[in-house]
Amino acid sequence: MAEDPNLRREFISRIGTFFIVVSVFALILFAASDISRNNPAIQAGVTQTYIVLSVQAIQTRDSAATMVAPLGLPTPTLMPVPQPGGSNIIAYLPAFCIGAIGLMVGWFLKRISAPPSKPNTRFEGIRKFQEKQREAKAARDAALAKKNAAKKK
Repeated sequence: MAEDPNLRREFISRIGTFFIVVSVFALILFAASDISRNNPAIQAGVTQTYIVLSVQAIQTRDSAATMVAPLGLPTPTLMPVPQPGGSNIIAYLPAFCIGAIGLMVGWFLKRISAPPSKPNTRFEGIRKFQEKQREAKAARDAALAKKNAAKKK
């Protein structure tokens, strides 16, 4: 049994669309992770969790100091709040690579499954652009001629 070429082209086109959608998602993930990694507040270690832990540590130290001072015991000192480990710069690079390669594969699959363009419409955009340029030049020339005619009077 022979397979219908139109069904095959439609299937390849859908696979290309899938690659494009997944790749765009991977690129969005890469951009979002890069933006969040470059947040100045996070780099300075001033996150909500850090602030809350610091306030709790100060409150604990102060309350313990009031409890042990009458007994003549040494007052507690603050322990440093543990900082989260540094983020690996290359951690999200695979998302960018998958996104870029997936976009290329998806574009390629969409391109090979697209019907060929008709010869008369292949360069239609260039023709329209050149026509608009000619019309604009004719309008400028007419305006210049009108201006020169008004000067001569």
